[in-house]
Amino acid sequence: MLTAVLSVPGYYLGIHKHGLTSRQAAAVLMWGGPALSAILVRLATERSLAGIGWGLKNPKWLWIALALPLAYGLPPYLIAWAAGLADFVPSRWTTVLPYGLHVTGIAAALCLILTVGLFDKISRALGEEIGWRGLLVPELLKVTNFRNAALISGVIWALWHFPLIIFADYKAAGTPVPFQLGCFALMVISSAFLYAWLRLRSDSVWPPTLLHAAHNLLIQSVFDQATVNRRGAFYLTTEFGAGIALFTILIAWLILRPRPGPARAAAA
Repeated sequence: MLTAVLSVPGYYLGIHKHGLTSRQAAAVLMWGGPALSAILVRLATERSLAGIGWGLKNPKWLWIALALPLAYGLPPYLIAWAAGLADFVPSRWTTVLPYGLHVTGIAAALCLILTVGLFDKISRALGEEIGWRGLLVPELLKVTNFRNAALISGVIWALWHFPLIIFADYKAAGTPVPFQLGCFALMVISSAFLYAWLRLRSDSVWPPTLLHAAHNLLIQSVFDQATVNRRGAFYLTTEFGAGIALFTILIAWLILRPRPGPARAAAA
């Protein structure tokens, strides 16, 4: 409830802008909603922010976090490009450089997006992750199992985005809004299992933050920008298409599916 109340100013700016860029409005929402509410709750209940998960013992979880969006994000675009549903136009990367920077050449533009752009995405994704995986998931794990904690956090996370999809410009062009809401919800809820898994295994908020930032970077700034729709590609691609939702479900299942113990493996 506190997150919903504190998110109202961010929703308002996200919808009306009032001179802000989409990036600035998103930062207000991400930090003013989940992050601020988590910080206030931690300070009120524990008088400390230590439980957010600021440490990181094993950096391998950062590499896993970077790889996951590539695993579930790239296949739908490859299918769309190969099937002729969309054109692959990497020259468009030179028009979406972070902070209005300018370079010459597609390779240089991509390098700039993947470096400076990643840090830009991290600075905003951390706001959400302080709330969702820094506070919400660990608290849920105190009262329920992993599956329920991931599912509940994913549903809340998806619903939190809905006002922007319905009333603002956080959506894809050319597909019905109910279809976008359904695909987005499936993607977010299934990916919440990956985020919760990273948070639990690493005991840190940084791998989920990096996953969040890498997802936004690769999907929004790399794949979407290089894709020019021809024949309904947006039904398959973008965060609001069926492709990424289905591949996210697949990757989450492959990683989190039950595995046989030694006795069952030997019997098989």
